Amino acid sequence: MTEQTPTAQDDWIVGATDSIIGYVDKARSLGTDNAVRALRGIVFGLVAIVFGIAAVIFTVVLLVRMADAYLPIGAGVGDATWAAHLFIGGLLAILGFGLWASRKTSSMRNVVIAAVLDVIIIVVIACYALFS
Repeated sequence: MTEQTPTAQDDWIVGATDSIIGYVDKARSLGTDNAVRALRGIVFGLVAIVFGIAAVIFTVVLLVRMADAYLPIGAGVGDATWAAHLFIGGLLAILGFGLWASRKTSSMRNVVIAAVLDVIIIVVIACYALFS
């Protein structure tokens, strides 16, 4: 068996092949890899948004059920689920007004005030339930 020595033509072919492969890899990384990365971000973002919306809905349902079961709102009215909905809706509206008032400033002062007002309302109703 005789070994063949690489010739100048073989080196030229190897170099051309390497440069073509380099250009193809660069084109792939600029196009396909960035597109895949962007699509992954979009898909994961949509999944996070769907889970976030579901978590908010479940939390509101839980709060309404707890308000209906444990707080003395609408007592003596019969079926007082409307009062629990009104109570939780009012708390969320106060928080929403705080967010709306702070939309043009970078300060979260109005949101904090709204959250403190919500906590005060909850504490007052809970104390009313304990002491009556």
